[in-house]
Amino acid sequence: MKIVLNELDVEDLEVQNFIKFKSKKHKLTGKQSVTQLVSRAENSDPNSKFANPDLNALSKMGFLDELISGIKTGKEASVFLGRNSEGLVAVKMYTDLRVRSFKRDASYREGRFIGDARIEKAIKQGSEAGLDAHQILWVQEEFRQMKQLHEHGVNVPKAIAVNGISIIMEFIGDENGNPASRISDLKMEQDEAEEAFRQSVQNLKRIVQSGRVHGDYSTFNILWHNGEAVVIDFPQVIEFKNNPNANTFLERDVHSLCKSFMKQGVNASEAKVLREVQTG
Repeated sequence: MKIVLNELDVEDLEVQNFIKFKSKKHKLTGKQSVTQLVSRAENSDPNSKFANPDLNALSKMGFLDELISGIKTGKEASVFLGRNSEGLVAVKMYTDLRVRSFKRDASYREGRFIGDARIEKAIKQGSEAGLDAHQILWVQEEFRQMKQLHEHGVNVPKAIAVNGISIIMEFIGDENGNPASRISDLKMEQDEAEEAFRQSVQNLKRIVQSGRVHGDYSTFNILWHNGEAVVIDFPQVIEFKNNPNANTFLERDVHSLCKSFMKQGVNASEAKVLREVQTG
């Protein structure tokens, strides 16, 4: 079952049954180039634009017309620059769970809705079926959380569509396709760094007010674009109401945020930030 969510049906996510997901049709097994993802075998469907079925499905639904270039390649996922009828988009494609490195995620997943006892058991046991379900749940959780955070006023890229283990989202960058930089990759002037820190704390406060914790909050996951701090990377987001580890993760997020901004010359007090983000 291919599951595609857009802004009209995100509420259906928590009642989906993921048993029939066929991961073999969706695997991104390592670092792949745009050429590899676009090229098609001679015997493939002539109406297909891409070698990857996720991208083909998104294309046929009008969410993706073209894959232009790579933006970032990581162990867990790769991000590409794409285009649809509305303009430039970012395409995040997860690497298959069997070859990517991030596997210690049980504490993040605690309390998440799965909806099927057999699948939940398979995930815990690490069976093939469990890995398949684990993978699609992880990706769709990022999509769901991105939409929810956007609705709560957190400055995040707009989530557009998801299929299999691929997500299309708003591209954060200029009209020429140059992506915004992570704050961790910049050397900011003092005033700019202070403003970026202020906005990052405000975004974190809004995340907490929405009942969530980012789970990996630092300058490595915050972009700086046109004077605005934009938060990225959400599959590990947890909710206070469902996860007993939430406060521990929040304290870790505050520590990571302050520590990473200190490298920008910001005098960041963890105790002060924690009090501020916990204030309603």
